[in-house]
Amino acid sequence: MKLTSAACLIVCLAFSAGALLGEQHHKVERQFIYPDEFAPGKSYTPGVLVGDYLYIAGQIDKDPKSGAQPEGIADQTRMAMDNMGHVLRAAGMDFGNVVTCHVQLNDMDNYKGMNEVYGSYFGPDHFPARTTLEFPGLPGGANLEVTCIAYADKSRISIVTPPAGSTPAAMGPYRPGVWAGDLLYVSGSGGRDPKTNEVPATMEEQTDRTMKNIGAILAAAGLEHEDAVFANVYFLDPDGYQGPTYGKLNSIYKNYFTIGTAPSRASFCLTKLPGTISTEITFIATRDSANKGRVVPASMGTSPTSSGGGVLAGDTLWTSGKSGKGDTLEAQMRDSLEAIRDTLNLAGMDMEHVVDAHVYLKDIADMPKMDAVFKEYFPNNPPARTTLQVVQEQLEQVQVVAVR
Repeated sequence: MKLTSAACLIVCLAFSAGALLGEQHHKVERQFIYPDEFAPGKSYTPGVLVGDYLYIAGQIDKDPKSGAQPEGIADQTRMAMDNMGHVLRAAGMDFGNVVTCHVQLNDMDNYKGMNEVYGSYFGPDHFPARTTLEFPGLPGGANLEVTCIAYADKSRISIVTPPAGSTPAAMGPYRPGVWAGDLLYVSGSGGRDPKTNEVPATMEEQTDRTMKNIGAILAAAGLEHEDAVFANVYFLDPDGYQGPTYGKLNSIYKNYFTIGTAPSRASFCLTKLPGTISTEITFIATRDSANKGRVVPASMGTSPTSSGGGVLAGDTLWTSGKSGKGDTLEAQMRDSLEAIRDTLNLAGMDMEHVVDAHVYLKDIADMPKMDAVFKEYFPNNPPARTTLQVVQEQLEQVQVVAVR
């Protein structure tokens, strides 16, 4: 363990004094990237470059001006990747700067066709980390949505390759882990055994194997589980969070962290994962443990599986996913964003510091309602954003990244 619970508490208390709350300038320079190829008036920004990190909004398989959608997964993947390229070029980058991607499909049967096109955009030595998932709904009737992060300084991008046999073989054009500056992006990992490729029968065994696979990648980078700043946890259960799966997953996941050291986290129930796995987990970790700490508003308390509020590494804050209270989507969305604002304020930030947002809806048809509330909180220079439908009781869930 690199940072004790007491040390985390000291860091968090230092932020609670609110010394930065009166400051409205940004400590880290940022640019809001809006390529000419995109139609104006979006409620989010296609890309936000903050320091060396470029957060790119989810790009779907439609022309960004006309909305035309090509036929077939190959051309649809090409369209989404070309849209990604518009943002990269407008920020002075190319696909060699991409360090991590999430590929969101509406049908996992399109995995092979997507892979063939997706991989052609990267040289074999420059595949980013990647997570590929099936979601029950994507924006605007899209068949895939691709969300990426790029890093400006190629000299500080490097691949992490664990020893042969310590992790399962890659199922596509991606690397186990990619360094971008002081942050390590770990590809989505499931519970396949690295030697036999078999998947254990129970969720507990799968979660344990998944965390061990992630641990091998972290170890190859000189890190541990407790160096993580953010985790996405995906699982399958027809009953969503109300089913037995989620509790079984957490019963194992929490064992990999001492109390007060778990990263920020957002967890989602999906309709399908690659192959026969029932859970997939992805990490972002830091090697700068001296500047890492939890930001936890008193109303949220401490959880053995999540930061509750957020985790700050240097000037970047990852919040945990928030689902609000209320009878309508608008009420729940506002409640979630206010909870996020509480965490931001405790870290000396506000909504204007948010550079990337992920919004998860119970019904993608509610996207216009969500958009209206999103504009209330981000009227000028909104963050990049990815919107997806998941299996959940709540009408929405929101997770953001903010930078001072």
